[in-house]
Amino acid sequence: MNKYFLILILSSFFSGCFSDEKPNISRDELLKRGRIGDPELKVLVPKSISDSLINCGDYTPPCRFGYIVVIKKIKLKVLAYEKQSDALVAAKRVRGYVARNWVFEDVTGEPILERFVQKHFGAVKVESLNSVKNK
Repeated sequence: MNKYFLILILSSFFSGCFSDEKPNISRDELLKRGRIGDPELKVLVPKSISDSLINCGDYTPPCRFGYIVVIKKIKLKVLAYEKQSDALVAAKRVRGYVARNWVFEDVTGEPILERFVQKHFGAVKVESLNSVKNK
């Protein structure tokens, strides 16, 4: 019986280690990709260090941190998550776009932003996803 328990533990460990999930995108990498498409891309900052522009508690699941970004002179919210599965759930709730661990809100219905996040961030509209796996 101990043999079977050990095999079960090891198989669950190795299946987690060799997941086909792509690694998260770092904040710096995301900015780099965005600036390729729009060299004038701006990340807005609050007027005071004690203020925040995005309240992560307003989202389910809550984001780790969020930004307001100006791309092609249009504002959108960009939310970062630790887990890609959380980003997917959040993107479904806001009917936004998702790229691995990032959610893009206020993009739907703005053709310029839709094309931009798809091309430069590899984002997909959550409504077009058929499975839990995301890009």
